[in-house]
Amino acid sequence: MSAGLWNALRREPLVHFLALAALLFVGYHLLTPSARESIVIARASIDELARRQEELLARPLSDEERRALIESAIDDEVLLREAYRRGLDRDAVVRQHLVQKMRFILGEDEAAPTEAELRAYLAGNGERYRSPPTVTLDQVFYADPAEVPDDLMTQLENGIDIRNIGDPLDMLGNRLPHYSLRELIGLMGPDVARRVFELRPGAWHGPMQSERGVHFVQIQQHHPPTMPSFDELADYLRQDWALDQQQRAIADKLAELRQNYRIVVDQGAP
Repeated sequence: MSAGLWNALRREPLVHFLALAALLFVGYHLLTPSARESIVIARASIDELARRQEELLARPLSDEERRALIESAIDDEVLLREAYRRGLDRDAVVRQHLVQKMRFILGEDEAAPTEAELRAYLAGNGERYRSPPTVTLDQVFYADPAEVPDDLMTQLENGIDIRNIGDPLDMLGNRLPHYSLRELIGLMGPDVARRVFELRPGAWHGPMQSERGVHFVQIQQHHPPTMPSFDELADYLRQDWALDQQQRAIADKLAELRQNYRIVVDQGAP
């Protein structure tokens, strides 16, 4: 740019105006804070927070404690909004917590069942509460197979007092009353337990080797499945009925909520 043109522009009022406007624009954005999101802590929220704190302390809050409570509420709200701004709500753990919270909210407010409803529920779900078949048996156990007497089966068949022989198994003694197959599996392992569960009462059987040692078993009695009385089951029925009702309510309300969304499932190749 020539010196003459520069001098001419310096004398032009419009140039001065535009330069001043530019300076004002820059200064405004440097010195004026950008629009900020409002945080409003409602009086009702403060009163509720104070009430809970006073219940914990069993006394009224001082003015200083109330101010500290408000400051803490402001900090919590700031942190919450910053967490959303930074996308932390998309964290897997946070998402799962929110999903579980929503399921809890959707399943709330179920009325208590009547006795008639519980009896109808039991009639429709009886097999769930029927006890499994069980056995009562006597057992002699040796942790070390080398310690089993050579004539043990003869002694057992002749009626030896089994309380004085063998090793203790989980401090249970020699008589195992009303044991289900699942319980026997926990004691003897699946292979031995299934063999024992199919034995007929009367004769001694063994040795049967498990991972824990050697078992000699005499079945005393097989017990068929039984159905507890309504009174015995009442508490369990209330819990299960409420859970089923809650799950049904959640499913119904989720179906309604799905109508608010256009759901697209991508079935293409990954």
